[in-house]
Amino acid sequence: MSRKYYSFDKNLNLKQVPAIKKKEISKKLNFRLANYLNLGYYLIVPLLLGVFLGLSLDRLLKKKNFFFIIFFSLGIIGTFYNLIKIYFNARDSDKNARNQHQG
Repeated sequence: MSRKYYSFDKNLNLKQVPAIKKKEISKKLNFRLANYLNLGYYLIVPLLLGVFLGLSLDRLLKKKNFFFIIFFSLGIIGTFYNLIKIYFNARDSDKNARNQHQG
């Protein structure tokens, strides 16, 4: 016995839609899960690079925390940029998935 799936269209009319295959669902879920597992790397790498470069230049040029503050600030900006980029990509992919499902 096959199940019938229904969805609302843009005019809020109920219509029957084809069933989503389990492979499609699992591929999408695995892709999204992989993106969220990499979230930590996207957020911490710019900070660590800023700290490393800042401390290295301070030590090399014998300055006291001048380059550290500059590159740490750039690392914070890079972290927020990555966070915003991930948010908008996730929002757009959710919006596209909803529009594709509603047909």
